[in-house]
Amino acid sequence: MGFSAFYASAKHVTPEKAKAVVHHASESGVTLFNSATFYGELNEVGFGANLRLLKTCIEGLDRSKIQLMVKIGMDTRCPVEKTASSWVMRGDADYLKADVDYALEQLGTDYIDIIVLCRVPPNPPIEEIVASMGEIVASGKARHIGLSEASAKVIRRAQAVHPIYCIEQEWSLWSRDIEADILPTCREFGIKIVAYSPLGRGFLTGSIRDRSTIADYRAVSPKFTEGNFESNLNLVNAVQSLADRKGITVGQLALAWLHAQGPDVIPIPGTTNPVHFDQNYAALKITLSADELQEINEIFTIDAAKGERYPGNHFTFHENNK
Repeated sequence: MGFSAFYASAKHVTPEKAKAVVHHASESGVTLFNSATFYGELNEVGFGANLRLLKTCIEGLDRSKIQLMVKIGMDTRCPVEKTASSWVMRGDADYLKADVDYALEQLGTDYIDIIVLCRVPPNPPIEEIVASMGEIVASGKARHIGLSEASAKVIRRAQAVHPIYCIEQEWSLWSRDIEADILPTCREFGIKIVAYSPLGRGFLTGSIRDRSTIADYRAVSPKFTEGNFESNLNLVNAVQSLADRKGITVGQLALAWLHAQGPDVIPIPGTTNPVHFDQNYAALKITLSADELQEINEIFTIDAAKGERYPGNHFTFHENNK
């Protein structure tokens, strides 16, 4: 995502730079690359930009050793004047199948390893949506299906129709609401947890010290707003001391904490820099003792971070997602 959308740094990512990062990651052992049909500028030209870039990035790599994970079901091509929004969640069978076909064309591949329903739309029922995704798998155009931002009850309903390979859910030290119901449900069914924003949109790296330096959507994100920002920065400073004692970065500590939650947890930190990639990847080998995990959990308790994940009613669960 960070190559093409939402972050101010995306404006400075060239295809050459992106390809260098992806090849470096692959050579280091990374196999999973996560994208979406809607990552890119919200216009006809930009739609699918990240998929086209990813196609360039994986050129020269062994496709059999790569898992492409693509989120589908978010229609950014719907005219704003008709919807009052350029983001429309879609779950109808024809659209999902067309979205997958579009992704395959842009990626230049004949199958996607994991297709993920980006958000659960108000209709049709999740059972129908998952059945449609299962038909895409049966056609050979995808190998597995996943859900993103689904409630525990919806995951159960979906699993009853078709095996859910993974969920993509925000999970980090400052976003832990997944742990109450969603995590136990996934583990009951053996569903993997792909943790997005594992570094708190960069905040948990300790590199963001001043709100005035934020020049993208994070400026209006609740956790970054005045008051919440300062409170959350105090939490980062508190775990920084443990990171210093271990001789690692606070970002590596945050990732190591996620890895310690279980082998079914796959954090997906984004980066546009090979050096930062190496730091993130090194967190796989960092071991946290029981005492260190307790120390972290006492600082970043479930409700310690101030501010919601998104502004307004961005993730208000409707009847189809309860």
